[in-house]
Amino acid sequence: MRPSPEELLDSLRLSLNETLLPKVEDRWARYVGTAMDLVLQHLKLRLAHEGDVLAEDDADMLAVLASLGTRAAALAEQDTAGTAPRWEELAGLVGAARTAEAGEHGATARNEELRGVVVAVMRWLDEADGADPAVEEMRDEVYRLVRRQVDRTRPLVEPLFMSFRPVAS
Repeated sequence: MRPSPEELLDSLRLSLNETLLPKVEDRWARYVGTAMDLVLQHLKLRLAHEGDVLAEDDADMLAVLASLGTRAAALAEQDTAGTAPRWEELAGLVGAARTAEAGEHGATARNEELRGVVVAVMRWLDEADGADPAVEEMRDEVYRLVRRQVDRTRPLVEPLFMSFRPVAS
């Protein structure tokens, strides 16, 4: 369909920057207009790249969670004495990620659901801290995942890096 979403966003930005903002004399209104331009730039980047970023992020989370689940299940089988941490509990948390489906709410909802599982795993690992050397290894693996997630999404949100406080008088 024409104009494309990208073309519409480009047109909005052009109108904002070349027609509207040059006529705005109020400093705060100009600042708000500049912020609006940054949000439009961000939307254009998201339209172009969000699907790929979500797919890569989902695959990364599923791989890490599968690895943690496999290790937790193996550790649960080895733990005949039933000492802490309760590895079967971690394996159950991770199992929730495998059943998550994109469904009718789409890729963003699935990604958020997987991120929720990662947060639950991080909490479990924090609570089990010091109970077993494997906990620290797993926590490091999850932190590396989170670092990759930040690096992956940073280019999409960089246009928004500005101060949103009132300008000084």
